[in-house]
Amino acid sequence: MASVIEMSNVVKDFRLGLSNAQKVRALDGVFLTVSEGEIFALLGLNGAGKTTLTRILLDLVRPTSGTVLLFGTPVSTRLWKNHVGYLPELFRAPASFTADGVLRYLGALSGLKGKRLENRIEQVLSNVDLLAARFQKVETFSKGMMLRLGIAQALLNEPKLLVLDEPTEGLDPFGKLTMRTLLAELPKKGVTVLINSHLLSEIELIAHRVVILHKGRIVTQGALNDLLPKNSRFEIEVPSKPHLPGAWEFREKSSSWICEVEGTEQLQEVLGSLKHIDIPVTSISPIKTTLEDLFLTHIREA
Repeated sequence: MASVIEMSNVVKDFRLGLSNAQKVRALDGVFLTVSEGEIFALLGLNGAGKTTLTRILLDLVRPTSGTVLLFGTPVSTRLWKNHVGYLPELFRAPASFTADGVLRYLGALSGLKGKRLENRIEQVLSNVDLLAARFQKVETFSKGMMLRLGIAQALLNEPKLLVLDEPTEGLDPFGKLTMRTLLAELPKKGVTVLINSHLLSEIELIAHRVVILHKGRIVTQGALNDLLPKNSRFEIEVPSKPHLPGAWEFREKSSSWICEVEGTEQLQEVLGSLKHIDIPVTSISPIKTTLEDLFLTHIREA
């Protein structure tokens, strides 16, 4: 599968103060490859380097060293600009403009016109559930509506790469569901999506691969299916509190008692002990490690 993004040993230093004597390293030797049709997520604490990485990718900031390719060409050539859609973290539009006016203006800047522009405006507003507000002034928009308009403008030129900075921040549950459904369809059309977000529960539902940045370095990256352990923890439910030897602790939950164990070896040990004292097992449920667990573990280790 073709690579859409390739970053090799990217370093970015920022100079501070009037003398520029002090420097801060925002990115420190970043290697990154994103393939066509992936939903790829950048995760990290504030100040981890996510925004700097995104700005370098869009040629808004130049790296101190390293190489950055988009669609196989150096990002500095800007040959990619008609193939990329971008939603900044704080999308704003003139208060007196309607949603239609915002998209018409930005579409013209992208070279869209005539019937194609008209069709695209209608399509993207429909995609983000704003068609009914097409001729409504944006000064009346809620935060969620403004965000959806931002996503609409990012999709207007039918990009091959969509770069989103916090695309579900401020949306209500229905809005988040609409956005997840929309983003899930894009890879089927060959569109690559790069998401910069801290809403881990949302990312876990849509991302194919993630990278976790910490202090400018990548601490882990890979497919979610590979990074998240499969059924490595189990929850055992019994109808009454058992008294077992060892460290097995059961906690009360509604009208039953619950114990969590690590791995199949511990599972078999607890089941054997319960059988020995004639305590029936109501259920055994695998506990999936969440992306939040993974994130916190790697950040603590770093």
